Amino acid sequence: MKTLIIYNSLTGFTEKYALNLKEKLGEGATTVPLKKFKAKMLDDCDKAIFMSRVVNNVITGFKTVIKYANKFAEKYTAIVAVGLAEPNAAQYYALEDANIPYLLKGIPLFVLRGGFDASRLKGKDKLMIKFICSRLEKAPSRTREEMALLKLCATGTDKTDIGSLAPVEEYISSGLFFPPEKTDEKPSFWTSCEEDSEEEDTEEEETEGAEIEG
Repeated sequence: MKTLIIYNSLTGFTEKYALNLKEKLGEGATTVPLKKFKAKMLDDCDKAIFMSRVVNNVITGFKTVIKYANKFAEKYTAIVAVGLAEPNAAQYYALEDANIPYLLKGIPLFVLRGGFDASRLKGKDKLMIKFICSRLEKAPSRTREEMALLKLCATGTDKTDIGSLAPVEEYISSGLFFPPEKTDEKPSFWTSCEEDSEEEDTEEEETEGAEIEG
């Protein structure tokens, strides 16, 4: 059985997951960056996995999957979205509703936690982040979320967890998939940023004068 892993990664976190999944699946699994993907590659595989980063609740590059929806629907396919916030039911259904068209509704969606590293950005993405941070730095006042964003841009974060690939591997191997129960809660992009800030505040209070690892 041949498995094709198509990944769209900007700063390396989704690529990290893709390469590890390839290793876990073993012989017959291959990876290809989205920019090098060709529809004819689907003719040579039995299973297809699309992995991409999430930006503003959008699975980037997913238009390619939609364009070839019929081909993907014929395969044993999985979609893996890599975002910054803590994966939960709210995140899952918000992403599904915003990105997955009717034809692909039966394809399993997995949500993993990624990271952010401004130093790896290039071109328009780098300029955009630079502009946002510059504007926030010059602002006379900032909200908690804006402070968290400034900190994130300055220090970055890596929340990847290779162990979270287990459900994806299980599905590809056995066909078993269990989506989370639906919830009325709203997803929060800022979850990880605020968590980091709160953790540091607590550590500073408990270890006044001590050097904190970060």
